[in-house]
Amino acid sequence: MRKPSKGISVILFIMVAFFSFQIINVYQYFSSVRSTLKNNFSIDVPKPKHEIKIMSDIQRMPAEGRAYSVLEYDENNAKKLKDFSKWKLVDKESKDEVNEFVDKFKDCLSVNNNEKVEFNKYIPQVREKTLYYFKPNKNDYAILLFNEDEKRIYVLEYIDRFEKYSMSFKN
Repeated sequence: MRKPSKGISVILFIMVAFFSFQIINVYQYFSSVRSTLKNNFSIDVPKPKHEIKIMSDIQRMPAEGRAYSVLEYDENNAKKLKDFSKWKLVDKESKDEVNEFVDKFKDCLSVNNNEKVEFNKYIPQVREKTLYYFKPNKNDYAILLFNEDEKRIYVLEYIDRFEKYSMSFKN
């Protein structure tokens, strides 16, 4: 009589472990930068090798604020990123404006020294080969900077539920 109860216990344990694993994966996805980009801005990027959240002051209710993250990719996914049709190459006209946007974002950092140290480690380098994508969505916007040499996307997000764009950026 003990054997059937052991079998049921093993099956229950496997089911609980499987569903726990699924719940953890779903939570990790919905708390990721990829999920935010997809849900708020309809931008679908491949899964990064590493996701580094540098700074976020986005509040839960109302969901507004700024966030800065870095997505690091391996060689295969970096090639997929380069094929993204909406990238624009930073040229002489757009370089100053992209740099201005990044500088304004740096100024928004809180006084917390740990965030500044972390931010300084991952300062976006806007070069002639840098690709960028600016995506406005109502009062929110995101700018993605992709450096193929580094295989990184720098993600700067601004979510503002009440005001119009507080920084201008040409498409």
